[in-house]
Amino acid sequence: MVDGDTVYFKDGRKVRLIGINTPELDHKFGKHDAYAIEATQALTELSGRTVYYQSGLDKQDRYGRYLYYLFDKHRISISSQLLSKGLGYRIAVPPNTQYQDCLQKSEKQARDKRIGVWGQALQWQPQAGFVIARVTLTSIYRNRGGWWLDTNRNLTINIPQYVMNQWTPQDVYSLAGQLVEARGWQHYRKNKQPDKAKWVWQIKHPNDLIPAE
Repeated sequence: MVDGDTVYFKDGRKVRLIGINTPELDHKFGKHDAYAIEATQALTELSGRTVYYQSGLDKQDRYGRYLYYLFDKHRISISSQLLSKGLGYRIAVPPNTQYQDCLQKSEKQARDKRIGVWGQALQWQPQAGFVIARVTLTSIYRNRGGWWLDTNRNLTINIPQYVMNQWTPQDVYSLAGQLVEARGWQHYRKNKQPDKAKWVWQIKHPNDLIPAE
C-alpha cells in the first residue's frame, strides 16, 4: 500500500484509483495530512486479497501508474466507499470520468454528515498540490493556454485548452462575479510578473468548478 488512493498489485503494477484524491501521506518526514492514515488503512481493508478492476480510457498517468476503477470482492466501488467515509475528495480528470454520478452521491453522504475531511472549512491556502476551496471570480479571459479565471485571492484558475470542450463559453462567462467552489491541482507560477497572480489552479471538468451553495 502506498497511500489511500494508490496500491500495488501482487504482479508489481502500481495502481492509482480513478475518481478520488485522498489526503497525502508524508513518507519522508511523517507529517501526514489529516485522515491520510485512516484512508490508507481503509483502502487496505477494502481491497483485501481480491479486487476487480476496470481500466480507464487513459490507462496510465505521467508517473507510469495504472489508472483503474477498483471494486471489492462484492463488486462495490472502492472509491465510492472511501468517499462515503469522508476519506477523500471526488475528482474528475477527463477522459476518465465514468461513474461520476455515483461518486458524487457517495461524497455527499459524508459531506452532509460533516465527517472525515468534511469536518474542516474549505479555505484556500497558498500551497502546491490538490486544493478544494471557495473563491470569488473577478475576471475571465481566454488565450492559447485556455480559459483564465482571476479570483479575489493571489490565484488564477486555469481551464487548459485540451479540456476546453467540456465547457461552452456561456458556461464559463456565467460564472463571472460568482463565489465558486473548485477542486484541482495548484502550482506556483514561476514567471513572477507583477500583474499576474502567483498561484495557478488547474481545473479539468465542470463537476470540479461550480457555483457555491
